[in-house]
Amino acid sequence: MKIGVVQPLEVKSAILLAEKALKEGAELVLLPEKWTRNIDDVPLLEFQKLAKRYTAYILPGAFEDGVSVITPIIDDSGNLKGIAKKIHLFNEERVRLIPGNEAVLFTYRGIRFGISICYDIDFPEVVRELFSKGAEIILVPSKIRSNGLDIWNEFLRIRVLENRIGIVNANVYNPPDFPGRSVAIVPEQRQDGIVIPKVVGELGSEESYMIVDIDPLKYMYLRGDRLKEYVKFTVKEL
Repeated sequence: MKIGVVQPLEVKSAILLAEKALKEGAELVLLPEKWTRNIDDVPLLEFQKLAKRYTAYILPGAFEDGVSVITPIIDDSGNLKGIAKKIHLFNEERVRLIPGNEAVLFTYRGIRFGISICYDIDFPEVVRELFSKGAEIILVPSKIRSNGLDIWNEFLRIRVLENRIGIVNANVYNPPDFPGRSVAIVPEQRQDGIVIPKVVGELGSEESYMIVDIDPLKYMYLRGDRLKEYVKFTVKEL
């Protein structure tokens, strides 16, 4: 699956970069969290037209809609397939907004995708539940500051290792505070048997896009082994 990741500074470049990725064969395009001030600035109609024209899915980011933080999911017919809501609100979001109470999965061209919005990645149970329900790739729109990027990337790598699944992250580029540096990571087994998180695509601190080609079949056996090892348990207090 060819996945386009877009780091725009404003609406015009978002549309332009998304279309460039689609012209180069992207089958799904992901944008960051809150790359516009509010959802009213998001060119949803334009993204729907692009999705239909290129028969591709587009996730145009994550935005506050006045109630929650949502990620619209536009399907390859240009229709709004559904929305995912941020489950773990961050800082002042908790004062103004209502958290989601369910994680979202969808299947596209035979691949099971899960969505985890920014702060949700900090909580391993979100990705674990998506993994246990069949997710093969997690799509992560985020808005991470420069001073938090190193630990953020650790969270992404750990989620890949814990669950043996791929993660594609689109992070906001809005200098100087938000550096972009979106990344895609998959699990890979070395010759010595150790599984590592392999970076298969990374953007710099610039307005840009990339296309990563992720084939979950390449790590299907790793994911299958981890599923067999997954054991539910209770906690006993002494």
